[in-house]
Amino acid sequence: MCDIEENETQNNDSVSRNKDTSKNESPATMIKEKSEDEILEVKSSSDCNGVTRDQFDAPDKTVATELKRLPRSQKKRLKQELAMQRKKEMRKEKRQLQKLKMKEKAKKEKKEAMVQPTRKELREEIKSKLEAAMICGQRICIDLSMENTMTSKEKNKLAQQLCRLYGVNKKADTPAHVYFAGFDKNGELYQECIQKIDGFEKYQVEMTEVPVLELFDTNDIIYLTPDATDMLEELDKNKVYVIGGIVDESVIKNLSKQRADAANIPTYRLPIDRYMRRKDQIHFSQILAINQVFEILVTYLSSKNWRAALSRGVPERKGYVLKD
Repeated sequence: MCDIEENETQNNDSVSRNKDTSKNESPATMIKEKSEDEILEVKSSSDCNGVTRDQFDAPDKTVATELKRLPRSQKKRLKQELAMQRKKEMRKEKRQLQKLKMKEKAKKEKKEAMVQPTRKELREEIKSKLEAAMICGQRICIDLSMENTMTSKEKNKLAQQLCRLYGVNKKADTPAHVYFAGFDKNGELYQECIQKIDGFEKYQVEMTEVPVLELFDTNDIIYLTPDATDMLEELDKNKVYVIGGIVDESVIKNLSKQRADAANIPTYRLPIDRYMRRKDQIHFSQILAINQVFEILVTYLSSKNWRAALSRGVPERKGYVLKD
């Protein structure tokens, strides 16, 4: 009798302990453990006999059945636990995605840094191109011997144009061999350039007080002027193309042409009329700044295309557009 009573007492204790344990366990943990056991059973059976889709879906059905059997309070608790678990998973996924994006960005920046040259390398490249142009580039000369015909305001504008001209040559794919001829270093124009332009004296340009007619053989000179009759067809590597270095706000016609004609130097104008037409407006002009004429010439040097060169150097305000 004693043995029986003791056994019953032990069984009752174990049952009560199991009940207490089950109370402490969360619904999600109970369902998770049960579903894992069933999945293991399905997997173990599939090792020998194979398994169908219905057998894999069985644990999910069992979980759904167990959820229906749970009290409302436990269902609510389970939903909260599942929601918290999902939030944690989403935060983890977000962190992983951010890490991947950072890695991709770092790779991209590293690749761009390897491809793009540094500022020092760009400066060295420009310097070497200009040095090569000074040896074998197309010769383009700015005739600055007409300084005495300009006002102080016009000289100031001319200094700005010389600065822009040099900037165009630096950026050009095929830079030219540039001359500033008849440049009086004691004159107002030179002093204006020194004061207003940083590093002007270090320009990779041949600056000389020698006038154009003494600097070059007259047979090699071609003077560019909008007053010329003939249009320029192409650039000859053996010729020197001279641009009149003058800002003439009063627009005195034939000033540079008369100088060239007096020295029996051929004159040409840019082929604007051949490749461009007038727009529907009142004002039209083919008189361009020296930096604009220069940009047209160096663009043609690299492209061999007058349409591309003229569209680059002729501003719309001049009243011309490319022909169709």
